[in-house]
Amino acid sequence: MQLRELLTKLPGMRETFPDHPALNAEVKGLTTNSLSCQAGDLFIGMPGTRVDGGDFWQSAIAAGAIAAIVSPEAANRAMSDPAFQSDQPPLIISAIDMAQACASLATAFYDFPAQKLKLVGVTGTNGKTTTTHLIEYLLERSHKDTALLGTLYTRWKGFQQTALHTTPFPVELQHQLASALHAGCEFGVMEVSSHALAQGRVLGCEFAVTVFTNLTQDHLDFHRDMEDYFAAKALLFGVDYLKGKAIVNLDDAYGQKIVDRLTRESVWTYSTQQQADLWTSDLNYESDGVSGTLHTPMGDAAFKSPLVGQFNLANLLAAVGAGLQLGLELSTIVEALPGFTGVPGRMEQVQVKPDQDISVIVDYAHTPDSLENMLKASRPFISGQMICVFGCGGDRDRTKRPKMGNIAATLADQVIVTSDNPRTENPEQILEDVVAGIPTSVNPTVIGDRATAIRTAILQAKPGDGVLIAGKGHEDYQILGTEKIHFDDREQARMALSDRLG
Repeated sequence: MQLRELLTKLPGMRETFPDHPALNAEVKGLTTNSLSCQAGDLFIGMPGTRVDGGDFWQSAIAAGAIAAIVSPEAANRAMSDPAFQSDQPPLIISAIDMAQACASLATAFYDFPAQKLKLVGVTGTNGKTTTTHLIEYLLERSHKDTALLGTLYTRWKGFQQTALHTTPFPVELQHQLASALHAGCEFGVMEVSSHALAQGRVLGCEFAVTVFTNLTQDHLDFHRDMEDYFAAKALLFGVDYLKGKAIVNLDDAYGQKIVDRLTRESVWTYSTQQQADLWTSDLNYESDGVSGTLHTPMGDAAFKSPLVGQFNLANLLAAVGAGLQLGLELSTIVEALPGFTGVPGRMEQVQVKPDQDISVIVDYAHTPDSLENMLKASRPFISGQMICVFGCGGDRDRTKRPKMGNIAATLADQVIVTSDNPRTENPEQILEDVVAGIPTSVNPTVIGDRATAIRTAILQAKPGDGVLIAGKGHEDYQILGTEKIHFDDREQARMALSDRLG
């Protein structure tokens, strides 16, 4: 469409624009990165925490951008540029709310794809990835073409791309949704992060179902405190986004707060500890998973799932609720559940031989709550000692480090503290922060090099022991300083197991 027409989609900017030739130009693309700008693009300069992207309008215009949308502050700075003294100055337009402007332009440019897909949004500290994958699996098993957007990747039939963010920024998000729609998708299942909600990345998206898994300490390097963190998550259950039914974890205190804000008709609750709209009974936990009776608003049914742990049972209930709300039959859902074995890097077992004498599990657990859940879920399946290898990321919330150290020391038999992604922090300081939470009666092993730590745990383990490697899960890299190097816990574990087993 022409730039003039696209600009009418901006909130508060429906007035007549100056007579500038660029207004009649066709917008060929949108970009928020001046370095990737191409001829015919509209540049959207987003303010950041350190710099204002609007200040890079010059390089965008030089690369062929037909105009730039920037903050009022960036626009004022731009007006002092000599380019505005020429007979044909560039077209710089200011928008007071740049997050809203970016989302509005992206949704309009891509013809409102979120309104044409049946969207499911899943938010919470833990469980988003497993829950979204299970919802996608249930839909696909019901022959419903579905797009999945989340921490691991963006994918739909015939397409898969590694994700840079759990929830993409508006231009990329709307482009992906439009591409999924064009590929024939009827449904879209998204992980929605607190960062994305706070930054307005999903503005313009209407969700048929929203899911709240839980809220525990995380991201306090970004949010002021837990209440600020909760306020961001709760946005997904407000009128801007929720157009259908909410599925909420009743066992979580913050989940109860969300339930209290909603009408009874707009929410289904789920619980592993009490009766709710979705709950289970007659549970039987075995080494190959869990079975029992599933209770739902659509009836009861016997079920079996290979997923391990109470937290995965909660994820299952959330996914079942979402599936039922999307029109799937309960009988179809319970028939499909045994086939879903899990998600890469989430309680993933590493095995190189059938007669392997120890168990090795890799998990993404990187918060106090998720580490505790992982250790408790694994204990029933380990006959010997439980050895926990974990670390904490740098340039992130420091207060969770001693808490995680205490949890590991309390629940595991042996603890090996190592590096995660130190980033630009001193790795030794991170290790000290973790060890500070470990009781003096416990003597942890501290090995800064993660590969050595994993190898040590696996080679020293006795038959029947279990080695739990937490923190990185699916990640195939480690961030040291500002450099990202290849590193995969699963690869390291396989190499160590191969040496152990000869």
